[in-house]
Amino acid sequence: MLAPVLGLLIVGVLVWMVVHLVASSTAPQQTLDRRERAELEALRALVDDLKETAWQHRELDSALSVVVIDTIREHERRRRELG
Repeated sequence: MLAPVLGLLIVGVLVWMVVHLVASSTAPQQTLDRRERAELEALRALVDDLKETAWQHRELDSALSVVVIDTIREHERRRRELG
């Protein structure tokens, strides 16, 4: 019972880290080279995958899944508003 909760907690921390990295790497004053763009796209794909994983396993810990999904959605919403 503790393992799924711990797993979702780890996913939550990873999501926060990726969201933080993506947010800091998309600052308007920076220009990205091809390698950085590829890394950014990989991070965005990872965030999408983590969001999907949280949704698929929401029965393990629905509250944590909601937090993870809402955190990602809030970041995406803010990014759209700024960009």
